[in-house]
Amino acid sequence: MIWPPVKAWTSKVCLNGQIHFVAINYGDDLVSRWVILMSVLDSTVVVKVPCSQLFDLSKWEAGWGERNYIESSKIDSAKSDVKTTDFSNASIDSGLTIPISQNTIRPWFNRI
Repeated sequence: MIWPPVKAWTSKVCLNGQIHFVAINYGDDLVSRWVILMSVLDSTVVVKVPCSQLFDLSKWEAGWGERNYIESSKIDSAKSDVKTTDFSNASIDSGLTIPISQNTIRPWFNRI
């Protein structure tokens, strides 16, 4: 498992009309790691995804691939482990903050 996660992600299920996301923050609680993802095209679509789901290849893939999504789905927190969330501050290594205050920025894509 790559940690911290790269920034570019594609959902294999359309979430509120979106499939391409940016990992804006990440962390862990006492039980498991999580990543906060924001839609590339609609900043109102923000989800908190457990890493167990993010690294499940049937649900997510690193990078922004062109693909047909499996199904349209509105996020329903009662039926899914993916939760909508209020906007959270971007992590210091996201490269999305102004000014950029750290020399080490997480990569957008996996290195080959």
